[in-house]
Formats: sequence, C-alpha cells, structure tokens
Amino acid sequence: MKTTQLSNYQAEHFQWQANAGVAQINLNRPERKNPLTCKSYAELRDLFRDLLYADDIHAVVINGAGGNFCSGGDVHEIIGPLTNMSMKELIAFTRMTGDLVKAMRACPQPIISAVEGIYMQTEDFKRAYRAFVEKEKPVFEGN
Repeated sequence: MKTTQLSNYQAEHFQWQANAGVAQINLNRPERKNPLTCKSYAELRDLFRDLLYADDIHAVVINGAGGNFCSGGDVHEIIGPLTNMSMKELIAFTRMTGDLVKAMRACPQPIISAVEGIYMQTEDFKRAYRAFVEKEKPVFEGN
C-alpha cells in the first residue's frame, strides 16, 4: 500500500497545520462566518482522500475562525449560482460534495469538529422553520 506524508501539506482554501500527528483544518473566512466554496469543497475532498494513505497524521481537528464554525455553502459562490446551474452541473456539484462526505467517512483518522458559535440540532431547526412559516415564536429545549 502506498503511503504519503501530509504534515507539510500547503492548503490553498483553508489553513492546515500538523503537529505531533494531529492535523488542524481551520476554516478561515470569519468575515463571512467561514462558508465553503466549490474550491474549498474540492480541496477538502482531495485532502481527505489523501489522508487514507497518510502515515504521519493520526487525528484531524476541524474548526472555524472568529467564533463561528461554518455557515455552510457560500451564498454568493455556491447558493446563488446553484439556482442557475444546468442539471448536469447540479449533479456534478452534488457528486463533489457527496464525495467529500464519502472521503471523510473512509478516513482512518478520527475527525474531531471543534464547533464554536451558534448551532442547531435537527429538531431545533424544524421548530425554527415552522415558527418562521407560521409567524410564531419558536420553543426550544431549555427555553
């Protein structure tokens, strides 16, 4: 089986550092709450594929800069353009994002998300959405 070294990997669309076998991915666009772009999705997909063969990385920590983890897909670089994509382009984008998830699931190193900031669990999101649609105040656990 081929092996590779990723401790000195040079990321283009996020920050990467590795120390004593622990790699840290820092989503670093705090002015926009660290959204992902098509380029960052692709780079993360390729990196997680390569981690399968890395013998110098034993764990991966993902965090976001500036008090927020990640706001999801960048509204201007992903969400807006999605509305104008052809079916072929939508399928290609969906495959790329799905391939990132598959690569993360296949990654032999534990992946730790260091989440800071606001987050919602699925049921909380459903309650918030229903409240928005029905114009009512949402009720969350502990509220």
